[in-house]
Amino acid sequence: MEYIIVSDIFGKTAHLSHFARQFNAKSIIVDPYDGQLQPVIDEQLQYDLFITECGHDNYFNKLNTILSRVTKPTTVIGFSAGGAAAWRSQATVKNSQIKRLVAFYPNQVRHYLDLSASVACEFIFAKQEEHFDIHPVLACLEQQIKVQCQRADYGHGFMNPLSKGFDSFGYQQYSQYLLTENN
Repeated sequence: MEYIIVSDIFGKTAHLSHFARQFNAKSIIVDPYDGQLQPVIDEQLQYDLFITECGHDNYFNKLNTILSRVTKPTTVIGFSAGGAAAWRSQATVKNSQIKRLVAFYPNQVRHYLDLSASVACEFIFAKQEEHFDIHPVLACLEQQIKVQCQRADYGHGFMNPLSKGFDSFGYQQYSQYLLTENN
């Protein structure tokens, strides 16, 4: 199995590179900034930069190109904006080599509930979200046969040490979960 890791608004970081190496398999990191490290100062400023430099639709289009070229069985793991882009892309590209999507706290999926899962999709939402009620989103997504949802006991961003929502125990728990499920 190969892996495509789709970053959040922070892009490619040393932490995300370490995360990808844990799988001991071929993996690539897709990020909004073409691999350029970002000088993260503040999460809101980083979000503003993401919107200015890339945006949700451009990220989705970039991922479409990458997923359409996949030729070997691949799992996609996305975080926040990357998870939402991956949800949109798997429904659009429908590449049979994409075997699974795991999306962590992909808030923007709430705007794309009309899409269907073409692969097994697992959504791991934060325990709560600041800007919307996740319960209707969970209820809608869980109606799909290929979709599983869970709520983690952690806040948005718990998998990223650069996020104010980072939780080291949550990171360890879900990293181990992914390694157990995928190796």
